[in-house]
Amino acid sequence: MRETIQRLQRTIESLQHQGKFEEMIECCYQLLQAATDMGDHHLRMEAYANYALGFYRLGAIKEAFQYIGRHANLCETWGTKEDYMHSNHIFCLLYVYTGDYERAKQVLEMSIDLAEQLGNSRLISENSSELCNVLCRLGEYDRALKAGRRGASVAADLEPYCPYLLLKAALASAHAYYGLEDMESSAVLLEIVQRDPLLDTYPAERVKSIRLKAEIQLRQRHPRNAMASLEEASRMAEASSDHKQLKEILERQVSLAEHFGDFKHGFSVQRRYIRLLEELHEKEVINAVLQLDMKVKLRELEKQVNTDFLTGIANRRSVEDLAGGWLAESAGSAENIVCIAFDIDNLKVLNDRFGHPFGDQAIRKVADLCSSLMRKGDTTARIGGDEFVAVLRDITLQDGCRRAHDMLEAVRSALLPCNGENVMLSISAGVAENRRGSISDFAKLYHKADIALYEAKRSGKSRVICTS
Repeated sequence: MRETIQRLQRTIESLQHQGKFEEMIECCYQLLQAATDMGDHHLRMEAYANYALGFYRLGAIKEAFQYIGRHANLCETWGTKEDYMHSNHIFCLLYVYTGDYERAKQVLEMSIDLAEQLGNSRLISENSSELCNVLCRLGEYDRALKAGRRGASVAADLEPYCPYLLLKAALASAHAYYGLEDMESSAVLLEIVQRDPLLDTYPAERVKSIRLKAEIQLRQRHPRNAMASLEEASRMAEASSDHKQLKEILERQVSLAEHFGDFKHGFSVQRRYIRLLEELHEKEVINAVLQLDMKVKLRELEKQVNTDFLTGIANRRSVEDLAGGWLAESAGSAENIVCIAFDIDNLKVLNDRFGHPFGDQAIRKVADLCSSLMRKGDTTARIGGDEFVAVLRDITLQDGCRRAHDMLEAVRSALLPCNGENVMLSISAGVAENRRGSISDFAKLYHKADIALYEAKRSGKSRVICTS
């Protein structure tokens, strides 16, 4: 299994680098399946984080938020500081995409604090550069420059050296200098960035650098050069499918064409802008189909995870999670919760006499009968073999015992046909309560009910024993 997971992880990383995000999302589903089968919460978080990144790259921001939200929910219980940083990183991408720069700033500041606690200099540098960009968007250029300089300083001291982080910090700082109207410093830094051959490896940063160059040219009163730079940036953004930057560049080109009275060029750009909007709409439709398909798959996976394959009722994992939550709540509300542990009497004898297929049929029959007697909101689960549990909310121990007796009588009254013979079934049950919140752990409550069940079996079977 571990080899399969490692192969999936490598495939997801490779598909992400290749820009094959639909295929990446399909692999994420396989990773989530494996994580769910293993009960590995950290692997589930990894799958959700990759889901979020995949949908983000496809421009399906609503879906991306949903999956990173699932990641964040798991983080609350199982997450490490590294997991929180992954969550923050993706939230930041999403907030920047939607233009919510205040939230992006808050998330980045938290990420930098976490990176400092972990002594992760790489993430300190990367998040500081991102914070510089976000602060520039908010017009906080003095703070932006401090963040950019810190990103550059930390990147310069990294071991092993990472030239990309230094490049990113320098570009972010150039934007901050521009915002502070220090055109000379901005232009000098930008020239250093654009001379770096590494820039060609990162299309998004290259497009950003050309956009900044265009704005500097405008400040220097060279509108034709600026328009040419924006045209170059738009072509690069289009080639790399960077739709967000392309949309912003085309909007800027239209605005400048109108300002300078270049209506011919403005008309040409507007046509490209309209085509882009049409492409984005078509992409949204395709993404909607992908999202629907994935939702159906995930609902089915969730059902498989929480359902016993033989009986169709809840399984052990599901009832432990559900009842555990109820009991935790009852500690504050003093709600009374009753647990009924029950199993089929003499199932081994029945299996030996009639065969295991009959035994499976008996298990299904008992599950159907007993679960049908539960109120809406209560739950019945198969723990394993012929062992079951029912958990009932807001009910007295006396009423819980009466419900267990109803289950006993329903099973006794049902005859199961086999080879021309009607076979009678019976169950034994043990009933326990949480004493209005004094027991907040499901394992302890189930253990009490299981001891009562043992007493019912020991004292003759086909009976109910209740314990306070």
